[in-house]
Amino acid sequence: MSINKTVLMSSENHDGWKLEDLLAKVKQEVSEKINKIINDSSPQAQLVVRNNLAIIEHLGAAEALQRSSYIVLDAMRTNEGSAGTPRIGNKK
Repeated sequence: MSINKTVLMSSENHDGWKLEDLLAKVKQEVSEKINKIINDSSPQAQLVVRNNLAIIEHLGAAEALQRSSYIVLDAMRTNEGSAGTPRIGNKK
């Protein structure tokens, strides 16, 4: 069985994740992990909660950056999808 190691959608991986969707999913899963330990008052658990909250914040910032890139790309022309012509990087 062959495993595709590419996670993100691209012209080579039509079934991959859109980056912003993957980041949102990871944020959701980290949040679920926080909910499992939020009531543990041990210093270790509280440190992990704080770290996970920071991770969610950073993932949110990355998601916002990705969405701002789409605003720029969408202003150029309509997205043709992963099988379409790239909007940037295809000039020779």
